[in-house]
Parts: sequence; structure tokens; C-alpha cells
Amino acid sequence: MEIKRTFAVLVAAALMVGACGSSASSTAPDAAGGKKLSIGIVTFSASDVATNRVVTGAQTEAAAKGWDSSVVDAQGSVDTANSAIQNLVQKKVDAIIVTVFPSNSLKAGLDAAKAANIPVLTHGGGIADGVYVGIDVSLGGVIADRVVADLGGAGDTLALTYRGGLPCREREASWMTVLGANPKINNTTQQVTVPGQVESATAATNAWLAAHPVGTKQAVWTCFDDPAMGAVAALKQNNRKDVLVYGVNGNPDALQSIKDGWLTATLWTDLPGAGKYLVDQIPAVKAAGTSWHPVIAPADNVIVDKKNIDQFLKDHPDAAKG
Repeated sequence: MEIKRTFAVLVAAALMVGACGSSASSTAPDAAGGKKLSIGIVTFSASDVATNRVVTGAQTEAAAKGWDSSVVDAQGSVDTANSAIQNLVQKKVDAIIVTVFPSNSLKAGLDAAKAANIPVLTHGGGIADGVYVGIDVSLGGVIADRVVADLGGAGDTLALTYRGGLPCREREASWMTVLGANPKINNTTQQVTVPGQVESATAATNAWLAAHPVGTKQAVWTCFDDPAMGAVAALKQNNRKDVLVYGVNGNPDALQSIKDGWLTATLWTDLPGAGKYLVDQIPAVKAAGTSWHPVIAPADNVIVDKKNIDQFLKDHPDAAKG
């Protein structure tokens, strides 16, 4: 099992590039000049297990530093996210963290934050004007290649995706690119709703299963674990263990589903670590001011399946705790 370790290296790189020679440290207790900071967090949806784990990581790290943090649930709405950022600006928070929403869709909020000199950091939204640090969680090609390999390059697939979030958009683009190189795979794409991603995925999978009886190689590709769990629910309802199912994020329920033999694989990413990383960058970003150069950090990740699940959980016992 090989796990990419990037956050520690990128913390140092961010300090060198962003602080331009400043002695500020992203982890030193006095990095904020002794000031107790306040952080506003705009989460994509409180119903999304993965983003909840990012938020937990961020709030835990903020609390460890003695900082205040508050969370706004945007419920998958770009308009709500923009309003939330503007409200946090009015509250004069010191920094804002946003999850999943494409940064280029948050111009109203980002403009308000920039005018107030409040840095915005993102998990999965990409860099835009006013966004200082981002974590790239696209990773689409990793699972796409695995699905094709497991199918032997031929079969029927159902893709469950969500275009309201940038990570899912990018993962779907990677999936379509891989499909283009494998014409013997017949794909059906279905959008899920957020909130309600598990239930909508279950309904879509049930409909797809009705048209795809046992007999051919079949798989369900999903852009994050929640739809994968919806697909698993449909397979259980139909007593279908012949269909492979893949997710992304490595949520606790997905890991358990691998142990139970229903989920084929998930691409685990260190989501609490990502939240911690974003919080740790705030003092250096604020110290650098306009001299800061935007930083993109790749997410730590590893494919987890039935072959390595036991060892993975030994190495990462907290991954199963949520």
C-alpha cells in the first residue's frame, strides 16, 4: 500500500513562496502575532459526510490554537454560499474556508472578502481571485483507471455524479476521458441531488439494474462515497453482488462496506488532515498579505479495497471513526 504524503512538504513550500522570506510559521503558537483568530467555514452541505470531516479537521485545529470557528451550511446552494461569505465578512472574521463550491462561482462573496482583506481558502474549489490556498481533490483518473482494469476494458457502467461541485465535475471529466479510450464500455450517466444524494443514487441504481440483469460485466462509478452507498443500498435490495461499485473519499461507512464485501474500492483521502492544513496556512497568508502567491496542495490518497482494508485500518484507525 502506497500513501502519498504531501501536506507537510507543501506547508514549507507555502511559507517560502507566500511569506517571501518572512519568519512566520504556520504551526508556531505566535504565528498570528498572539492574536486569537476567528474563522468562518462555509460547508457545501451538512448532509455530505466527506465535507463534514474536512470541517471537523479544521475546527479541531482551530480549537487547538485557541481560535474561534463557526460553520454555515450552504445546503448545496451557490447563492447561499455567496451570502454566507458576505455575512462572515460583515462579522469581521479573520479568514474563511469554503468546501467544494467552484471558486469561480463565488465572485460576489470573494469580492466582498477581498475588499475587506479577508483571505479565503478552499477544499476542492480551485483557485480564483481572492482565494489564497486550495486543496486539489479531483483525483478522477485514479478510480476511473481502476474500474476499467477490473472490467477488463468491456462491460456496462452507471456513472453517478454531481455537477454542482468542482471535484465531481473534474472526476466526471476524467471518467469520460477514460471511457473515450475504452469504446467497449457502455456507460449511462445519472446526476444525483444534494441534499438527498444517497436516496437519489439508490433510485437511479434501481432503475439501471432493472435494465441490466445478471450476465455481463457491470460496475457503478461514483464521484464520491455517498452515491456509492446509495448504489450499495440498491444492490442489497435486489440481491445483486455481481455489480462492482466504486467511490471516492474513504468515508467510514464506505470502508465498512468494503469489509462487508459490497463496495469494491474507494479512494481514501485524508479529509481531517486537509481541514487542519488549511487552518495552519492562515497565519502565513495573513502575514504575507498582498505578497502571497496562491498555493494548490494535492490531497493525500490511497485506493482501499478488500486486499488492503485490514492493513489500512491498522495504519489509519481514525479513518473508521468519522
